[in-house]
Amino acid sequence: GNPGTMAAAAAVTTSLQSIPDIKTTGYSGLMLPVLEDRRLAELDTLTIQKLLCISSVCGVGIDTVPIPGDVSQKSLASLILDVAALACRWNKPLSCRVFPVPGCQAGMATSFDSPYMCNSSIFRLE
Repeated sequence: GNPGTMAAAAAVTTSLQSIPDIKTTGYSGLMLPVLEDRRLAELDTLTIQKLLCISSVCGVGIDTVPIPGDVSQKSLASLILDVAALACRWNKPLSCRVFPVPGCQAGMATSFDSPYMCNSSIFRLE
C-alpha cells in the first residue's frame, strides 16, 4: 500500500493479460485476498481504502478482508457503493468479499482455524 504499489500491481496485471495464446476466463489479473495470503495478512499498513485504490489497476476488489462484527449497515453499504462505483467507472467486475467477525473490533486479531485462511488484524471500515 506504499508509494509504488499501484504501479507494481498494474505491471503484474498487464504482464498477466499480455501473455500470448492464453485463453482467459473470469478474473485475469493480480488478486489480493487478505485472508488467503499470509504476507498480506501480516501487513499492518494495509487498509480497505488502499486495497480499493489498488483494485483500480488489477482485478477483484475487496477480497477476504476481516471487518468488525458490529459494522453498521450504513458503513457496509457505503463500502459496497465505493466498490460498485469503481467497477462501473472502469467497466470491470469487482467483488466486495468482507468477513464481519462477531465480537471483534478493528485492530484485534482473527482466530480462524482453517487450512484455507490466514489470521489477520481486523480492518477498520472508515
